[in-house]
Amino acid sequence: MKRYYLYALLILFSLNACDTSSNEITEASEEKQFVWNGLNHWYFWQGNVPDLADNRFTDEESFYSYLNDFQNEEILFNSLLFQEDDFSWFIENYVEHEESRQGITKSFGFRYGLVRISQDSDAVFGYVQYVVPDSPADDAGLKRGDVFTRINGTTITTNNFSSLLQSESYVLTLADPDNNFQEIEATDPINSVVLQENPIHAVKVIEADNARIGYLVLNAFRFNFHEELNDAFGVLLNENIDELVLDLRYNSGGALITSAILAGMISGLDDTNVFSKLIYNEKRSDRNVSFPIYDEVPVYNGNGEVTDVIAMNQLNLNRLYILTGFRTASASETIVNGLRPYLDEVILIGDDTRGKDEGSITVYDNPPNYSSNNGANQNHMRAMQPIVFKIFNAQDQDYPDGFSPTPNNRLIEFSSTFLGSMPELGDESEPLLARALELITGNGQVARMTTEMWDDREMIIDSQDLVPFSDDVYLLPGDIKRLE
Repeated sequence: MKRYYLYALLILFSLNACDTSSNEITEASEEKQFVWNGLNHWYFWQGNVPDLADNRFTDEESFYSYLNDFQNEEILFNSLLFQEDDFSWFIENYVEHEESRQGITKSFGFRYGLVRISQDSDAVFGYVQYVVPDSPADDAGLKRGDVFTRINGTTITTNNFSSLLQSESYVLTLADPDNNFQEIEATDPINSVVLQENPIHAVKVIEADNARIGYLVLNAFRFNFHEELNDAFGVLLNENIDELVLDLRYNSGGALITSAILAGMISGLDDTNVFSKLIYNEKRSDRNVSFPIYDEVPVYNGNGEVTDVIAMNQLNLNRLYILTGFRTASASETIVNGLRPYLDEVILIGDDTRGKDEGSITVYDNPPNYSSNNGANQNHMRAMQPIVFKIFNAQDQDYPDGFSPTPNNRLIEFSSTFLGSMPELGDESEPLLARALELITGNGQVARMTTEMWDDREMIIDSQDLVPFSDDVYLLPGDIKRLE
């Protein structure tokens, strides 16, 4: 049990050990000790949190006494976060967490948003953003743009949506937004299943005014889909495209290495070029490193281990069009930031991005470095996903406020005009893609959209908000070891 002493102060404790013959010390749980030790070792804001200071405790008794004041390890974790930190996470079960990163989750197979019908009403409607092929939602006939007002027969409101969403089977009552949300019909039951979503939602080539335009929807940066991503770029390369429209409107992040690989596929640059500079806190500044653009493709298994390295399909483009949304974040933003020093133009179309220029690692109960589950404490499955570094590009630029399209290109995808009749992603009439085609071809026939989202309506939640660690850019354990 003494293995879990405060690691940062091990020498100090050994020199100042208490005489416990008369005053027995109640040792804190292994989980609580892990939380403090791991954050003290890695946390980017460790120096800004007084209770994480290296000299916070004079002996192990005061250390245990402090930890035992907290009801459980998650409450302790949250208490130790810096006030400006919105992105560090506590992990109940790291096996489930690792599966989630591979896209393996219990899901209905569609992504949606919930919106208040009007400012003076508690009523809420949902709208379908996209449907995963061959999923329960797809089998039930749901399609992008469908609007629903009931779940399992109950009208959705601001007071009950959270409990309604917890059901593992949905019957959705579809409604017509153009007719005061009059109900149309109910779907068959849609059951939640364990599903692995391919993040490459669509890839196609569009011919417009003698231009060959590639279009790729990438909904997450998943390290276990590198081969499929390379195949998608093989399609674009074989079609000899002139321009690329990269749709990241639903992409909230993922593995940094996947982003660096994507940068190589787009630009044709090699690994002598810096993609991102990772800057740690003062205590871990010896780990500051430049992360390269990749010019070959490492293939990973589900455990994050490289099983092969294959030749990369590279487009060698000098301009990139990126479709963005309010959930475009982290690893998606590294593409914008990382390629701007090298391409002639990176043109954004859509909404402002999230502004997450910080990255994380999974911290396991495995001292002294806490960065691998190989050899981690088997008495519990707790882990953490704390912010440990900030991200800059080759020109030392970060993006704390995100990225904004120019005024002419700032287009909100969803408005009352398009509810119930949204073109599918990849359809040339789909508003954001249509604007990109207009810029490429010079044809100005695209209808302008409102820049006020839902007019005066309030977005309540995006289903991606329910997915832990979705707004993330992270290093894999193998990346950490390689960069040491």
